[in-house]
Amino acid sequence: AILDSLQVERGVFGRTKNLIVAATGLGKTVISAFDYKQFIKRNPTKTKLLFVAHREEILAQSRDAFRAILKDSNFGEMLVGRNIPDAFDQLFVSIQSFNSKDLRNKLSKDFYDFIIVDEFHHAAAKSYQQLLSHFEPEILLGLTATPERMDGQDVTQFFEGKIAAEMRLTEAINEKLLSPFQYFCV
Repeated sequence: AILDSLQVERGVFGRTKNLIVAATGLGKTVISAFDYKQFIKRNPTKTKLLFVAHREEILAQSRDAFRAILKDSNFGEMLVGRNIPDAFDQLFVSIQSFNSKDLRNKLSKDFYDFIIVDEFHHAAAKSYQQLLSHFEPEILLGLTATPERMDGQDVTQFFEGKIAAEMRLTEAINEKLLSPFQYFCV
């Protein structure tokens, strides 16, 4: 359902910026992998991907999802923890490694064609600002279940105030895409 409602929003100079808001478990990473697959099918010379998250486990799971969807068991390299990539062309990187390795000053602003930022609600942090202000990809895709921040900062500002596709937890449960749950307090 969320794939059906996704509308491409064109930004400055024809660059596309989309924010997907979907409850945990609805497949935001899978959606991003299919979007990337369609993008490289239409643009075979523009294959450089940067996938950013804040934890190694998320990066490993995301890379595995991309490998499965692209049917390429060698797709993507990780820059996080002890993982050092041979190349930066399809990179799954933690925001901490991006900043500590100073990739912003090592790669040109147009190096990446497609950038995906998982848990985009973290984008208001200074560590993400350096990445977002430097790169000018053809596609910027933000993924989050919770765009609302306790500090009131608006992460939709990176997407001209728009959310491209949205399915919250209640709607996902009502659509029977997720199981209902009960909380018990001890």
